[in-house]
Amino acid sequence: MLWSTLFTSVLAGLASALPAPEVPTTSSTWNPRLILYFQTTHDRNGRPISMLPLVKEKGIAMSELYICSFHINAGGVIHLNDYPPSDPRFLTLWNETMIMKEAGVRIMGMVGGAASGSFTQETLDGDTATFEHYYGQLRDVIRQFELQGMDLDIEQHMSQEGAYRLIERLHKDFGDDFVITMAPVADSLIGPDSFGDLNYTAIESGLGREIDWYNAQFYSGFGNMSTPDDYLRIIDYGWKPYKVVIGQLTSPANGWPYVPYDQLNATIVTLRDKLHHRIGGIFGWEYFNSLPGGEAKPWEWAQVMTQILRPGMVPKMPISRTL
Repeated sequence: MLWSTLFTSVLAGLASALPAPEVPTTSSTWNPRLILYFQTTHDRNGRPISMLPLVKEKGIAMSELYICSFHINAGGVIHLNDYPPSDPRFLTLWNETMIMKEAGVRIMGMVGGAASGSFTQETLDGDTATFEHYYGQLRDVIRQFELQGMDLDIEQHMSQEGAYRLIERLHKDFGDDFVITMAPVADSLIGPDSFGDLNYTAIESGLGREIDWYNAQFYSGFGNMSTPDDYLRIIDYGWKPYKVVIGQLTSPANGWPYVPYDQLNATIVTLRDKLHHRIGGIFGWEYFNSLPGGEAKPWEWAQVMTQILRPGMVPKMPISRTL
């Protein structure tokens, strides 16, 4: 997405508000994250879709997998997509997450997304009693299914104070080892949030040490990775590259624009060279129909992305259970 010179110059003054968090590791040992969102859990015949090929197939170095999408429902109970997460239809999913964790993949949840309701004044952005009630549902799901982190995908209006309260509460209840991420559209990192009016610069300045990284959506008109330009604008604005993960569609069926992986590879090569291999990584939305394998072999996307992110490196996955 192109940004006007005037718009950029006005916002550039805010960049100094971003903190300079401690670098997590040296550039020579930094491995970019490879992340997938797992939302479609069953095929068109109602059979569970397995995530295990992501640790069974060769040449894949997954770092995180998000189980999604959790929805907070005013007057009701939390759902994973259309059903409570404890519904028997998810038995395969939860059993497989245990194996994925043993193989070295961090299993996290994502709350929110395109569906409305999770972050309103009737739920997580409400008064103290309302927040405690609905936050309690989310907290209990995290504990019950031993999720190792939570992604906050706030795509409707939420107050800045409400976002702070949620982040701080998750950190307080689950500690430093629990990963907290956010999923803004890419242009929200250098300007007003296109959905919920959140100021991500202010969030990073105030709570950056409690937020591990940002899954920036470079699609749907909010950014494009056919060239390095949009990512570099965010870095030039003041964001640390290791905190900004590049969000990509895994198939043109999932939205637009879909950037073919040969073109994406050229962009990533340029970014690696310019940023000394310190890019945050890549996430894919979503797993079940990822190209080039499609619904028959969706894990092939992760094989391609492993080579793009870590060319020439042989993934080592510490699997301790027969798959």
